[in-house]
Amino acid sequence: MNNNFTVVSGDKGKVQDKQAKREQLYMKAFVRELDTISAYSDWNQCRDHLKRAVFYAVKYFSLERIDRRHCTEPRTLEQVNADFSLLECVKMLMGQLTPREMMSMFPIEKEYDGEKSGCKDYFYTIEKLKDFDLDKPLGEEGLEDFLWCYWNDDLFAFDVVSMFIISNMYKAQTGEGIMERWLKDQGIGTYTINQEKGIIQDNQTGEIHKLSKKPSHLKIVK
Repeated sequence: MNNNFTVVSGDKGKVQDKQAKREQLYMKAFVRELDTISAYSDWNQCRDHLKRAVFYAVKYFSLERIDRRHCTEPRTLEQVNADFSLLECVKMLMGQLTPREMMSMFPIEKEYDGEKSGCKDYFYTIEKLKDFDLDKPLGEEGLEDFLWCYWNDDLFAFDVVSMFIISNMYKAQTGEGIMERWLKDQGIGTYTINQEKGIIQDNQTGEIHKLSKKPSHLKIVK
């Protein structure tokens, strides 16, 4: 086996362009299915469109650029409200699906050693699914329970971005995010990173430090 590796700089621009195109495609497809669904008065008459709408929405939210947008980039109050409205719409649609329908679109990840590290895995998910009626729509509460116990990369990414959006809404209302508030209550310091200026600021003391300039887009070539 050749153990020699070369580190080369990745093409950040091409990655961003590809992500931007996927973002547009997923959102356009979601809106198209949503428009079709609105013509029906019964969820059971549009199951396929409903499933496709949820699939495209989850794929949209699981994109790295969407995660980064809600996690690190500043959002205006108008953007935060729009983000939250979109999230609520998607969750409402997801709640109309059954666990079996969700599983058909987002299969359980084939990872089996979660018990060693105390993480969710295939076996954990299978065990937790016994608490659900697999053919009954999840509803709002059931959806939250399902997302909490289910192990799928796309749904995990969706759940993470959901928390960022909810935290941003909380911050718009109170001046601080959910995690910031929790850390403050625990007496743990927080920091603000400004990627454009290349600085990190201590939110308690106001002290500013420069960020490392090491390249963040690297590939390992074997």
